[in-house]
Amino acid sequence: MSTFWAQRPAGAERRHGWPRAVPDLPHESIADQGWDERVAREVRHLEVIEASFDRAEAYQRLGDFEHALEWLDRAAALSGGLPPAYRTRRARWARAAAVQPQPVRGDWKNRLARSGEGAAGR
Repeated sequence: MSTFWAQRPAGAERRHGWPRAVPDLPHESIADQGWDERVAREVRHLEVIEASFDRAEAYQRLGDFEHALEWLDRAAALSGGLPPAYRTRRARWARAAAVQPQPVRGDWKNRLARSGEGAAGR
């Protein structure tokens, strides 16, 4: 009959009677002067990522899929990629942006004059 201890690799370290699941990491004291700075920097970074996702969703609710995609791309660049749920949304929003009519730029009066329709009403 085999037991857990008999199956562990030879030389596996034990702590409090249990094998070590992870290697020893360097000890970081919370009294370290740079600790607060590192934590604050990480918190700001996470807040920027979350704000980018929030803006993407806000633009999507407005129907502005191009800006929503831009904000998703920013969030992906900051976080190292998109979570699966946002990858699905990105694909859906990209399809919606591709079929969404684009506003025509320029002066509508000049466009009518060039087409000859503007003079017909006079």
